[in-house]
Amino acid sequence: MIVQHPMLWCAALFAAGIAIGLQFPFPYYYLPLLAVSVIACTLLRASRYWHDILTIIVWLLLGCSRAAICPFGEAAPDWQQTIGQKTKTVQTTLVTRLKRAGLSPSTLALCSALTVGQKGELKRETRQAYSKVGVSHLLALSGMHLGIVYAFLYLVFIRGVRHTRWRWHALPLVLLCLWGYSLVAGMPVSLVRAALMLSIFTVISLMQYGTDPLHPLALSAIIILLIVPTDLLSISFQLSFAAVFFLTALWAPLSERFPELSWAVRLLAVSCVAQIGTMPLTLYYFHQLPLLAPLLSLLLIPMTTLIIYLALAAMVLPVAPLGMILNAVVQSQEKIIQRTGSLPFATLTDIYPSALAVALMYGAMIIAIVRLRTRTSIE
Repeated sequence: MIVQHPMLWCAALFAAGIAIGLQFPFPYYYLPLLAVSVIACTLLRASRYWHDILTIIVWLLLGCSRAAICPFGEAAPDWQQTIGQKTKTVQTTLVTRLKRAGLSPSTLALCSALTVGQKGELKRETRQAYSKVGVSHLLALSGMHLGIVYAFLYLVFIRGVRHTRWRWHALPLVLLCLWGYSLVAGMPVSLVRAALMLSIFTVISLMQYGTDPLHPLALSAIIILLIVPTDLLSISFQLSFAAVFFLTALWAPLSERFPELSWAVRLLAVSCVAQIGTMPLTLYYFHQLPLLAPLLSLLLIPMTTLIIYLALAAMVLPVAPLGMILNAVVQSQEKIIQRTGSLPFATLTDIYPSALAVALMYGAMIIAIVRLRTRTSIE
């Protein structure tokens, strides 16, 4: 059951503490209270009731303390600026190699956004077209993009040796590729979250020890917020974790109930679950609800996967045949998006829910998830 995941509750309490600390930054009050709570929690560990209450207080105060001492408006340190400059240099080099494959300007702009996160050359019309049909997440590097790269790494490095003594020799290569790609792409929050989760999953799978996907998700949230507490206010952080939380919390019971679904139905179900999980935030921030996005994902996710693989191949070997194939695939994808966007009632607009309404929607959905996972575990 979801209520039996202590790491998940720790992450939720830590995030709530950060929200309080950002709103009321009083480190001189939070830090002494945190120290007293830790000592009391240690002394009263024999009492289950008081130990649980103090544990909740400790995680809340830990979030408050971390957020309260977080500097606002401070310039990035020199080492971070140096890494950022070198990252841009690497991105420019890779995009230059893509140009040698003979890509059209629109194809080059899309491939640059999908592979290394350079979205400066994307036209405003292209961004609006993707946003109108609810697939703008395809343009922003996220867990889906890193998952596509990870699938290739898994097939090449891990699948053949995952049950042998050589499996630990593959781990450094996989982690180096995951974090190297994230670094080249500029380390966006969604990509860092995905890299953390995939790193934890890789280690656990090589240890041949099963765990619930909610644990790595919660641990990655704690690590990210511990390093940069202000990411809690980021729209990309909220959308990223909301989508993955609902996927990991709902997909296991759904797949157990319907184990013989085809890949197309599974992909449609995943798209629907992700849209349901992010719907309240999408309505609150963007005031629109795309109705055809799940169906459109049946076409666009495989096409995006193909574009990413071809673009990475063109970076390694920039030849004209790869460029011709990329141009054709990207043009086909853009036509699908344009025609879908021209359909009537493809997107509901001008929806303005309040923060309370968003909270109530998520509360109702979490209660439904708890009931579903509880019923599944009992059966």
